Amino acid sequence: MMKKVIAAAFKSKGKKKMKKNELIYTMSFDLNWFSHEASKKVVEKAENEGLLSGNDEVEPAFDFENIEVSPDFKPNLRELLSRSLADRLVEELAEFLGKSYQEVVSIINKKQEEMGNLLSFEVVALLVAKENGLEISKFIEEVEKTVL
Repeated sequence: MMKKVIAAAFKSKGKKKMKKNELIYTMSFDLNWFSHEASKKVVEKAENEGLLSGNDEVEPAFDFENIEVSPDFKPNLRELLSRSLADRLVEELAEFLGKSYQEVVSIINKKQEEMGNLLSFEVVALLVAKENGLEISKFIEEVEKTVL
């Protein structure tokens, strides 16, 4: 969902790059999604997840123009800020494979069972992602921290 939020904000302005303050302003005042402080947290989380690149002037680190955003899209702040590593892995894999969230969870669970349930969900998700050709380097350090 975070990708959709970033994509919608940039699409609403018709821009490929924005000052960080403009992105925050867009989310809080133009789109009226969140408070100013909450918008700052969303932008910070998007940066931490590697979805934005740049410093003062930022741009999506993914192809945002191909993400469908309905005109009535309104993100849920609680969901955005509480997304776990597992959620982000599954979302990324689902998007990459063109499958639903639940289908990907089932694939990961099946693989985990095949491996005797010896590895955590996140580690198995990385294995499934790698086997399917998804670039996983941005997740490795975070997965290491959760399992060590």
